[in-house]
Amino acid sequence: MNASQNVEKIIYRCEDTVDGIFTMIYDAWAAHIPDERLSLQVEREDTYELFAQYVYVETDLEKAVKVSRSVSRKISSLAFQYIYAAALSYEEDKAMAIYRFLKIGFAVGGRVTDMHARKEVLRIFELHRNVSNESHLFREFVRFADLENGMLMAKIRPKNQILPLIADHFADRFGSENFVIIDENHDMGLFHALGKEWFLAPVDNSAVEQLWGKERSDEYERLWKTFFKSIEIQPRHNPTCQRTHCGLRYRDYMVEFQN
Repeated sequence: MNASQNVEKIIYRCEDTVDGIFTMIYDAWAAHIPDERLSLQVEREDTYELFAQYVYVETDLEKAVKVSRSVSRKISSLAFQYIYAAALSYEEDKAMAIYRFLKIGFAVGGRVTDMHARKEVLRIFELHRNVSNESHLFREFVRFADLENGMLMAKIRPKNQILPLIADHFADRFGSENFVIIDENHDMGLFHALGKEWFLAPVDNSAVEQLWGKERSDEYERLWKTFFKSIEIQPRHNPTCQRTHCGLRYRDYMVEFQN
């Protein structure tokens, strides 16, 4: 890239998706820009740096697949699991962290995941752990409501984009149901129809809110609240301990905590 020789920094930007990040990594890698002059960012706020050249990357599924295959074949499937989870993180440095990790990985191969002393590897571990922990918690904290049309619906507000990580769990558990899980923080829905594969799609939260408010049956909510109260041992009621195991930010749609 000849233009890169005339500016102080080259900043790549892409949409905040796994495919978008992998496409950006593909293009940045091909450009051979020195690390000290390169920055990879997902598009969030319209903030710009002076004396920098911005390159917006359109998502290209073919390029994203090439990155995925290269990581799995030339590094390891474990390394791919780490960077996939990292790409779902809410942290702003995730794209650059993945890029730095892959530079080491393609140089040393599968043993990169054992190089715990390298800060580039440690950062990917941190991102992976944070996303994995949150997805594990939401497997337990999702609460479905029964809509009048027979569909099950749940709403969550995770920090990270965890729907791809919890999809198989709920598709297996509710394989005979039509259900949808709405991620309000990322305007995304996980959809599953009886007898079909699950898929992700953007959602209009205003339309979701109308459906949630008008067609929701509260029969199962009442049953769940009754069960929750009946198993509690009142003399041992400990809100502090309860918050340790189920933080307040997870309770927005957990019916047992609603009045």
